Amino acid sequence: MARKPVFQATRRVFDDAVAAIEARLPRAWKVDVASRSTEGGSLRFTSPDEVAGEVPVCVRREVSPRAAVAMGAPGLPTIVASSWLSPRTREVLNESGWSYIDTTGNAHLSIDRPGLFLRTDGAPRDPSPKRSTGPNLRGPRAWALQRTLVEVLPPYGVTELSTARDIDPGYVSRLLGALSDELLIDRPARGRVQTVQWEPLLRQIATSYSLLGSNETANWVAPGGAEQFLRDLSLSKLKRWAVTGSFAASRLVSVTAPEIAVVFTEDPERIADTMRLRPVRNGGNVVTALPYDRIVFERTWKADDIVFTSIAQIVMDCTTGFGRMPAEADALLDRMRRRAPQWQAGSLSELAKSP
Repeated sequence: MARKPVFQATRRVFDDAVAAIEARLPRAWKVDVASRSTEGGSLRFTSPDEVAGEVPVCVRREVSPRAAVAMGAPGLPTIVASSWLSPRTREVLNESGWSYIDTTGNAHLSIDRPGLFLRTDGAPRDPSPKRSTGPNLRGPRAWALQRTLVEVLPPYGVTELSTARDIDPGYVSRLLGALSDELLIDRPARGRVQTVQWEPLLRQIATSYSLLGSNETANWVAPGGAEQFLRDLSLSKLKRWAVTGSFAASRLVSVTAPEIAVVFTEDPERIADTMRLRPVRNGGNVVTALPYDRIVFERTWKADDIVFTSIAQIVMDCTTGFGRMPAEADALLDRMRRRAPQWQAGSLSELAKSP
């Protein structure tokens, strides 16, 4: 019987995945193509001590989170190969027991024989995005709405969210539909949001939001240092400001001593003039940030008369910040897991209250 042809697109993704694996394997490991099929094929891994084993490879040109769930659990170690896998898709595949590799280098390989565990990060965004008619999950309105979903326990509907965020109901409905497709929320068709996957949703925000890129920031030098600047700020009559970043994280978790104060404010120049800050092009010990949305001033809390942003905002900023901030975000996420839902609001009407 004649062999079925291997489609060119499948072969290309398969070969690109093999190249991506080869580039990331530890020295003295080998990977060879053992077979090809219409679904992908199989690879032979050989360890430095000559232990070898074959692993099936399932090629999928596109894998949505919902499609990943529909794949179920593999019966034996199997690699899913694709051109690009979204963060949420990779998370779902991992939870179901699949290994995966995409051609940008996002990889999670867990193989029994020979024993191999490999995890690397590739492109956080699709390098060749398809044209979409759905809503964009990036931008100030989307970030504010997604942060609201993280911080407020459901259930709630489109009208309630639209009122709370002052966003058009149609946009809210479309964005909820997109988040449902990503399995970040559970919402029956045209119904109310029932559950929210808050941690994956925070990671989703971080794929497009960034502390320095999404807010208008400026660098300054406080003559007395960052800590003295915050003490002076807390004693001033200035309003509408909130601290985020390392100094905020350090009040909740211990990672490293903070050095740079990051402050959201609607009037950076006034803070600079009042606190006698000196502008610098790079470096400094103070960063002022004109916020992407007024939500940064919601659910703030105080310690030693210093106003801090909500814990979810701190995580968003530290995840995408500089220096040791990503490590601080990881520590904060661990704290949030252990204390959920204590830090979340019980309803949308509680948004203005401290967490």
